[in-house]
Order: sequence, then C-alpha cells, then structure tokens
Amino acid sequence: MSPGLIGLFGGTFDPAHSGHFAAAEAALKAYDFCRLVFIPAGDPYLKSDMADSVISSSEHRVEMVRLALEHHGNPRFELSETETRREGPSYTLDTARLFAVENPQSEIVVILGMDTILSMPRWKDPDTLLSEFRVAAITRPGFDESKLSVLSFEGVASVIEVVVADTPDISSSEIRKTLAVSEAEMLPVGMLYPPVKKFIRDQDLYK
Repeated sequence: MSPGLIGLFGGTFDPAHSGHFAAAEAALKAYDFCRLVFIPAGDPYLKSDMADSVISSSEHRVEMVRLALEHHGNPRFELSETETRREGPSYTLDTARLFAVENPQSEIVVILGMDTILSMPRWKDPDTLLSEFRVAAITRPGFDESKLSVLSFEGVASVIEVVVADTPDISSSEIRKTLAVSEAEMLPVGMLYPPVKKFIRDQDLYK
C-alpha cells in the first residue's frame, strides 16, 4: 500500500456495474492506493447533449454505488457524495482540489476511462487539471494510444498515465437500453451485482 496516495474515480455510475469495479481494481493494482474513492457526479453536464441523456437521480445513483461497494467488499474502496451534495455542474478539477485541501499529506490521482479522457477538450480547465494532478486513464488491451493526439491542448498526451487492464467491455448506456425493454434478469450474469439489480427492479429504473 502506498501511504498517502488517493485515487479519485468519478463517473455517472448509472448504473454502477462490474466493469467499474474491474477498472477500479486495475487502478488499485497499478498504484496501490491507500484509498480509492468512488465519486458519483452530481450534475454530469457533458451528458446533457447526448442522445441517451436522461440521467437517474443522484440519490438513486449514490445508492447503487453504495450497494455495489458493500457487495464488492474491498476495504480500500469508499464512496464520496462530494459532487452530489454540491450545487451546479460537476467539475473534476474542483473535486480534485477539494480532496487535496482536505488531505494535504496525500497525493491525488484522478482515475478516468479512456472515453472520458478523449472528451477532455470539452472540460473545464483540463490543462490546469493535468498540471496540478496526476491523471490515470484505464483502457483495455489493444487501445491505440495515438488516439490521444486528438486532444487539443499542448502536451496533454505526455502527462496522462495509461493503465492497460483486461476489463470487461460493459457500457452503462447499453445496460439502460436493455433494461428499458426487458428485465434485469436478461442481462449477462455478473454484469450487475445482485443488490444493484434488485434495487433497479424495486425502483423500476430505466423503464
């Protein structure tokens, strides 16, 4: 374990699925974090212009992460409601700075999926984020790192730390599309943890 090294794993988590936890385990293996914090986005502003833009309530998404964490059982994984309790859009830079202030003896590593990394030109102050914090991109084997060249601000590709991990190819949006027309039992085994699947069924989400 690396004392004082904290990983921040943000996302919409709509729903939280086993692929998220496989990525988190890969990041933990790569960095040996003392803490890896799941941070559901309060207002995921970049989702608003996507075709599948209806996002579940923050309360539902937080609860799904909580249930998944309890089921997964890794003692170094934890939940933060930092963004869901904050008004306005969820900016990664603001969240990372808050954790840095609250943990002055720790080093912060921001953990992102490669799809999220490639959207960075649309973020708030992405160059500032990369200058102030370490950023790790979790990607599956075979990813073409030359795709990082699409990032439009100078020098960004050289400071992103790529972690290659054999994680399952699972998409929250595909899960939502499946659940819109069928029951959770129709999803492949292991895609959703049982408590999350039950919560989705009980709350009648994605219908």
